[in-house]
Amino acid sequence: MGTLVFTETMTAKERTVAALTGKPYDRIPVNLLISDHAARVIGVTVGEYNNSARLMAEGQIAAWRLYGTDNVNTGPGLAGIAEAIGSRLAFPDSTPYVADHVVKKESDLDRLTVPDPERDGRLPLFLEAAAIVLKEIGDQVPLSLTTSGPFTTAAGIRGTEQFLRDLHKNPPFAHRLLRLATDSIIRFATAAVGVGARIGLADPTASGTMISARQFREFALPYLKEIAAAITGVAGFAPSLHICGNTSKIWPEMADTGVSVLSLDDAVDIAEAKRQVGDRVALLGNIRPTATMFMGTPDDVRANARECLAKGWDNPKGYILGLGCGLPIDTPPDNIHALVEAARTYGRWPLDPAKFSLEQAA
Repeated sequence: MGTLVFTETMTAKERTVAALTGKPYDRIPVNLLISDHAARVIGVTVGEYNNSARLMAEGQIAAWRLYGTDNVNTGPGLAGIAEAIGSRLAFPDSTPYVADHVVKKESDLDRLTVPDPERDGRLPLFLEAAAIVLKEIGDQVPLSLTTSGPFTTAAGIRGTEQFLRDLHKNPPFAHRLLRLATDSIIRFATAAVGVGARIGLADPTASGTMISARQFREFALPYLKEIAAAITGVAGFAPSLHICGNTSKIWPEMADTGVSVLSLDDAVDIAEAKRQVGDRVALLGNIRPTATMFMGTPDDVRANARECLAKGWDNPKGYILGLGCGLPIDTPPDNIHALVEAARTYGRWPLDPAKFSLEQAA
């Protein structure tokens, strides 16, 4: 594109803080959950990356330096807490997943305890990787540890289908699972804050695509509130929250959790979320991860970025450009570069809607 060269004048850390506190910034922040794509950046398998604190740190630092996004993240992802509680993961050269759930019958829960972040599962690796990243680039870029929320963690130790049945057939048992999940998340998050990390919560199984708004209020909301309050208490600032799928019926409840940022799936309209809860929480999103980032072209990325900016740029509590979900592992690097380029081209301060107007040609 024949645009003038844009020189950044702020660090990613400064830019993100400014965007979330209503202050001027050089360009709109771009927040990507690079996650296992970092393994591709440094040329190792996803399994190798996920089982080495050194490789996690190396991959996140290399990806940040390559792409210039405004965050880094060293796990534990959607399955790390469940693994530490006792579920077994598989590590293909793609996203790790739970291969064997630890709670097969109700009595299995009786022998489980809250995992120790310094000893159990791979939790020590995530903390060690975070410490390495913070030592090397922590003065320049925010580091978050994104962990599963309570509903998704409970599904990770019980199995999603069985856990959803428990909601109907055995609600007290479902609450016991959620109690263990909540206590485990709080203990890990406290340790993560202790090394200097921020916390992101991802609770995709609590999506409106999976459960009703009533079930969300009964089985997810109280535990999310408790976790958000605990993290805010130890960190001094609230975590972010991502829930996949169509969350339009629970946006007020998501804001009620006490989180600072709602990360929204591309299945929903960010402009409508802004109208409903934008005066209560910052919004992040919602570039299409698969159709745009993985399967699209750089021009598609720029067009989708303009669409998101047009809808979210004036959110009262702040807006960050990002994806509607995690970054697909094999996303073409040119598309990631295009997203950051779009932020530099269309998202310069002061933001001018004419630059990214949907009526304009890309």
